[in-house]
Amino acid sequence: MIQNYNLNEEQKDLLFGSLLGDGNLATETQGRTVRYRALQQEKQKDYLMHKYEVLKDLCNSPPIYSDTYDPRTGKTYKRWYFNTRTETSLIFYGNLFYDYNSQSKKFVKKVPLKVEKFLTPRAVAYWYMDDGSLKSKGKSNAMRISTEGFKPEEVTRLRNALLSKFNIKTSAHKKHRVVKVNGIETRNYVGDIIYIPEESSSAFRELIKPYLIDCMRYKVSDGNYGTL
Repeated sequence: MIQNYNLNEEQKDLLFGSLLGDGNLATETQGRTVRYRALQQEKQKDYLMHKYEVLKDLCNSPPIYSDTYDPRTGKTYKRWYFNTRTETSLIFYGNLFYDYNSQSKKFVKKVPLKVEKFLTPRAVAYWYMDDGSLKSKGKSNAMRISTEGFKPEEVTRLRNALLSKFNIKTSAHKKHRVVKVNGIETRNYVGDIIYIPEESSSAFRELIKPYLIDCMRYKVSDGNYGTL
């Protein structure tokens, strides 16, 4: 059953920031109905529970634990997840973040054209908590955000938004994946990631600091080569 729930500002920021990161929207009706899905590994259970607390008014059931076997790696992953109900208010985010690919018959995530309009400091914090990391703890205050799932021009759009709205200068670094075939290693380009250099780390930290969840502070530099 489709619900019509008016989102508050914190819920909007969580959805927008998370959809730039690990969050995703699911549909079984070609986008006519949409629900949000959050999934985190066991070690980040507290972060997932925080997301649930923010969005629980949109949910019919609490987070669920699952052991998921991945045949590609041969490993079993311990995870927590929850889904919202299908909500008319989420269709707006589906249109912002997804395009339908008629060849693959799948919806493909994208960076919204007007990303700057919705990129609040709290949305940036959720985005970073989802996909951010330190460059090198104990050696650098630089940070980075995994954006290789987006097209290079979309990564540029995100970087421009950080610069124009918050005066945070970044650079794009190419990410490669090492693949071994018949004993020979090759480096395959997989996309661009956003790099937040030393000179921008303080401004970026102060931007997102008020909205960080305690269990995710290990991802953020403290200005002295450590973490918050």
